Amino acid sequence: MRSLGSIAISLALAATATLPPLEVHVRRVGGALEVRLVLNAKLPEPITGALPSGAQVNVNYQLRVRRRRAVLWDPRVWRGEAVSSVVFDPVTGRYRCELLLNDVIVESRETESAATALLWLRSPPAFRLLLPRTRHALRLSARAVFATGGTWLVFPTAKGTSWITVPVEGPP
Repeated sequence: MRSLGSIAISLALAATATLPPLEVHVRRVGGALEVRLVLNAKLPEPITGALPSGAQVNVNYQLRVRRRRAVLWDPRVWRGEAVSSVVFDPVTGRYRCELLLNDVIVESRETESAATALLWLRSPPAFRLLLPRTRHALRLSARAVFATGGTWLVFPTAKGTSWITVPVEGPP
């Protein structure tokens, strides 16, 4: 029996190892793009450890929408940032979860469960991007940034996933 349990655990670990660090799902809805992000990469220990302390914990999802390459570069149609934020209130014992798109609150809710709050950071609710009308094929690029910092150099450092680019399906 013990060997069956270890086989099941190893199969579960192998299944999660094949997932990409960031999944990006995008579809056209009317004149907007509906975007859903799923972070499969492990969050760093300082982020998960700070969650019950009352500190604000963020995962920044940087987004870029570009149209198909014209000559040498891909003209940018839209650029922004979705921030999934969780704050624990020790007085009420609840977590306040917010999703901000370019510093505007798109959705918020409260929960008592730390697991639900972590799920909010890893898989925020779907949101819509209003874009200018274009007949060109579009591509959306996204990455998740857990923490940023500076060094003695001029260039800041960022810890997170690499850029993921997906085509936008559907008629323009």
